Amino acid sequence: VLKKGEEFIASLTAFLKEKDITAGSISGLGAVTNVDIAYYDLPTQTYQRKIFPDIYELLSATGNAALLDGKHFPHIHVVIGDRDYKTYGGHLFAATVAATVELSIIQMPFRVERAHDAETGLKLCII
Repeated sequence: VLKKGEEFIASLTAFLKEKDITAGSISGLGAVTNVDIAYYDLPTQTYQRKIFPDIYELLSATGNAALLDGKHFPHIHVVIGDRDYKTYGGHLFAATVAATVELSIIQMPFRVERAHDAETGLKLCII
């Protein structure tokens, strides 16, 4: 459980490191603000980032845990909703917890590492 004011990715990364979770499935919900999400444009191999500064319902957070360059790395995608019931989604770079974020993590009994893939420009999972 993440508390109000915590930075989502930094707090999750610290937890993965503390528990030494090197592979896992992550899901969650809650409320967030200052949400930095992105769409990955495959032809240009760049993230198109956008910051959503208001308070949003975190309708869904889903992703995985792996290692990147030997460090714990959560890869999370989110769907957020506003007071007008509009939704936005993408790859999560950062968010601040507005009330709470409740996460479930299923640890896998092996290691997953990510490595740069020249064709896509992404850091893809290798087992």
